[in-house]
Amino acid sequence: MKTKTGLFGKLMNRMGAAILVTTAVFGTAQLKTEAARAADYAAVFNATWYADHYPDLKNAYGTNATKLLNHFLAYGMSEGRQASAEFNLDAYKSRYSDLRDAFGNNNTDYYIHYIRYGKKEGRDASGTAASVSAPAQQPSAPAAQQKATNGKQPIQNGDNWQSIPGTSDPSYAKAAEVLQSLGWSITNAFNWSAGLTYYGHGKADMPEEGSPGTHWFANFGFDNRKGNCFVMAATFYEFAKLCGYSPRQIFGYVPRRSGGMGPHSWVEIDVDGETYVYDPDYTYGTGKNGFKIKYGQSGTWHYTDYARMSE
Repeated sequence: MKTKTGLFGKLMNRMGAAILVTTAVFGTAQLKTEAARAADYAAVFNATWYADHYPDLKNAYGTNATKLLNHFLAYGMSEGRQASAEFNLDAYKSRYSDLRDAFGNNNTDYYIHYIRYGKKEGRDASGTAASVSAPAQQPSAPAAQQKATNGKQPIQNGDNWQSIPGTSDPSYAKAAEVLQSLGWSITNAFNWSAGLTYYGHGKADMPEEGSPGTHWFANFGFDNRKGNCFVMAATFYEFAKLCGYSPRQIFGYVPRRSGGMGPHSWVEIDVDGETYVYDPDYTYGTGKNGFKIKYGQSGTWHYTDYARMSE
């Protein structure tokens, strides 16, 4: 589906990941004020603390809170940097085996879990890994739900993806290579698909219906780093499958900006008996959260006349 160029299509460098993380995690429809954005990460980030404990950052950014937060979102979390006395990544990992099972070595997921769930659950993220002696706890419902799908634990690295049935098409090797660079994170993978350069209407080599199949669209996206909604959905479909999920690529229709209905594609995944929509093009075109939304959810597109595409 053709839409006006959105936020994610313009973020072409790594520092842009700061905004990607904010949007994917908190589902914001518009860019937030700096104060509101900082408040979202207050549980794990304090600008003064961050600058004072990392001379390289203080030399580069001084006490500029906005630049320090941007660095933390784009680099600091993935590097495992501590940005407040309240949250130490190594301590959080060491204390809770359910989180290690869920997130593996994807550092960013631990920070996000603590913000969204861990602090409310009373989990302790203070101290250092060496000082941690608390026993591992049983998985909390939010932690388990965040990664679970049909009772199956998604894989955390690329060691065994070739053993997953139905991944013999060459496009999956390309997907695995990209996933390796993304830390095998399903949220990072979604943002990658949503960040492809839009290439669609009027292009002779870019179909706007599902008959070429998922693998055709995925290969086009991995080879060219551009495509329409079918390509965005197909690349995410393959990412999700390699991460242990059971996705379905869907072909259907959504309202056009100019009126009427237009062809569109997205991905479905069942989690704990519920069907969720994962729509990278929706995120690309609107700047809103299209990761794990529900059909009919307020503010989302109206999906109609849809069916599963063939691979």
